[in-house]
Amino acid sequence: MADDTAPLFAVIDKVAPVLVPYTQDRIIDELWHRPGLAPRDRAIVTVSALVSRNATVAYPHYLNKALDSGLTPAELSELITHLAFYAGWPFVFGAVGVLAGIYAERGIGADQLPAINPDLLAMDAALPDEDARQVFIADAVAPVSPSLQHFTDDLLYHEVWRRPDLAQRDRCLATVVALAAQGQAGFLPFYLNRAVLQGVTRQEFGEALAHVAFYAGWGNAIAAASAAKAFYEGLS
Repeated sequence: MADDTAPLFAVIDKVAPVLVPYTQDRIIDELWHRPGLAPRDRAIVTVSALVSRNATVAYPHYLNKALDSGLTPAELSELITHLAFYAGWPFVFGAVGVLAGIYAERGIGADQLPAINPDLLAMDAALPDEDARQVFIADAVAPVSPSLQHFTDDLLYHEVWRRPDLAQRDRCLATVVALAAQGQAGFLPFYLNRAVLQGVTRQEFGEALAHVAFYAGWGNAIAAASAAKAFYEGLS
């Protein structure tokens, strides 16, 4: 991918010059190169945060960067589909339009994208916490919205979470970041528990929160850190 930061920096320099070294030195040269989280994971985290904030101006650069960082077209397609459920359809459609152009430029066709109806993963592999989840949905959601219970159980968990073209660990990482980026720290404990079960380490989540700070705001990152602290203390 060609360097597309120079034109942007030229514009930024006319308005807020200090943002140029902050962006170059702290985000590009430092954040993205810190140990503790692989570049591919940082791409998942960043795309998840951007889509969750509908940050359309950043899509061309970071969707290209995701592919250059090791995400396959099929994985990026599945990531976008997954985020539709946690960030909302309208935000995702903005990313879809940009990604369609990127796929065309790179010669990525339908044969490299996930099947609509693949063989789904086994329930116990995809949803190790399914019993607890069903209890929560039956208690907190069903009495208010049977329709939401239906779509949550049948579509989101029994289908989307079981699709095979994005690893469960990646889905967990994307989900906790999406929640953090939207300020939904109250839901983090449940999803962090699933993330732990699927192999996301405390250090990796900590690095992910640094991305949330830069791409979705410090307040959202701090709120998520507070919720995560209580969760991790409960594990010990």
